Amino acid sequence: MKKNVTIVLIMSIVLTGLMVSGCTDNGPANSITNVPFTPPPAIVKEVSIVEALSNPYAYDNVKITGSVNQSIDVSGYTYLEVTDGTGSLWVAGYTTSLENGTEVTASGSLMKNFPSSSLGRTFEVLLLADSVSDGTTTTTSGSPHGSDTNNAVTDDINVTPVEGSTSIADIIANAATLSGQEVKVTAVVVKSTQLIDEAFLTLDDNSLDENTDNLKARCPNNFTVAIGDTVVITATVLTDVDLGSGYFYPVLLQVTDVE
Repeated sequence: MKKNVTIVLIMSIVLTGLMVSGCTDNGPANSITNVPFTPPPAIVKEVSIVEALSNPYAYDNVKITGSVNQSIDVSGYTYLEVTDGTGSLWVAGYTTSLENGTEVTASGSLMKNFPSSSLGRTFEVLLLADSVSDGTTTTTSGSPHGSDTNNAVTDDINVTPVEGSTSIADIIANAATLSGQEVKVTAVVVKSTQLIDEAFLTLDDNSLDENTDNLKARCPNNFTVAIGDTVVITATVLTDVDLGSGYFYPVLLQVTDVE
């Protein structure tokens, strides 16, 4: 008899514990808490210049060390030619004053075929630096791919194309045929990212469906363009543009005029 009473008491205690622990229609009380995901820091690979030049696509972020061979200042930035004995590599970062022969360490992303409108040349490989240091001072450039000058436009887009304009949807759909040709586009600048001497624009004319990305355009800084502007752009259609570091564009406009 005592044994049966003991069993009943144990079962009662277990059932009470289950009820208290939250076995209800609302699910278990001890549910797993979602912890926000923090992406791991970018891996910076220390390489020689010849390694960087031979396969720039192999690295997301690199660090090189060498001496300054020459420097060129443009508005807001400095180009440095850095040599380490294995080769020479041009580095671009925020304005800095370094004498020739100064030993520097630069880290950032490698870009292929980077055009500089202010210098009138294209760099076959360029290191867009987020940090340049001579051992005593460090110049930080922030994102090597530029920073958004303002928040993106999220309002409804409503533009009236000027005569002779081609819609963004038609440009994307017929990119292979239009490649290398000049087009005119009437659109709203919904986003702008400032690079060294050009702005990287995102254009929208409301001709695309919601599953298609808006068109990107490289716009030299001699044109004044702001987010929210309705612009008429004349540009050359480029296809399969690979800038390195994962920046690949099936279609990209190279702006030649802005109205």
